Amino acid sequence: MQYSRNMGIMNDSELKKFIFTKVLVVGVGGLGGYIASSLARIGVSSITIVDYDDFDESNLNRQMFSTLSSISKSKVEVVKQGLLEINPNLNIKAIHTKLDDSFDITNFENIDIVFDAVDNIESKVLLEKYCNTFNIPLIHGAIAGWYGQLGIIMPGSGILSELYKDKKHGIESELMSPTFTPGIIGNMMISEFTKFILKKESLINQILYVDLLDHEYRIMFKK
Repeated sequence: MQYSRNMGIMNDSELKKFIFTKVLVVGVGGLGGYIASSLARIGVSSITIVDYDDFDESNLNRQMFSTLSSISKSKVEVVKQGLLEINPNLNIKAIHTKLDDSFDITNFENIDIVFDAVDNIESKVLLEKYCNTFNIPLIHGAIAGWYGQLGIIMPGSGILSELYKDKKHGIESELMSPTFTPGIIGNMMISEFTKFILKKESLINQILYVDLLDHEYRIMFKK
């Protein structure tokens, strides 16, 4: 069975919760590629992916679906094909566009949970706004160098707006994104998603700060 190795942490009825959960992943580069892959591997069968970008050589160091043959190709189309190779029965929708004020927000309809894997503050805050409008939980993630953060943002909490209110730019452009950080933080986001679906204690309305250099893990924001 494809998901048999997951059954140590869930039973058959719990697996069905993943199968029937409809997920939207915004950004399928560093964080998002790992998120999308792990969603398909844990049993989610309906995934919408959004990204406006194409792969380039700078992505080869860290993005799961980045290869020499994918350079200059649409990220969402490459990731879509990669996910179908994991599970050909996936219901997957690929949207090659940018998340901005002109985004077709009907794409949020009938979505159960959204993953924030975008790399700029403006898009993160806008994503929180859309999730508020459609009453959808948002699993937030961000990375920069050795560091990352993640949490589950419930509708109406306004955590990202508060967290980023005095910031215009993130620090990823300065510290960049090494090979390992996206995979670690992306799969920690999947762990929180799993706990959320299974109704176990998770980072609801909290932001966990992760320092991989000094092994520091702490709640930096709680509401």
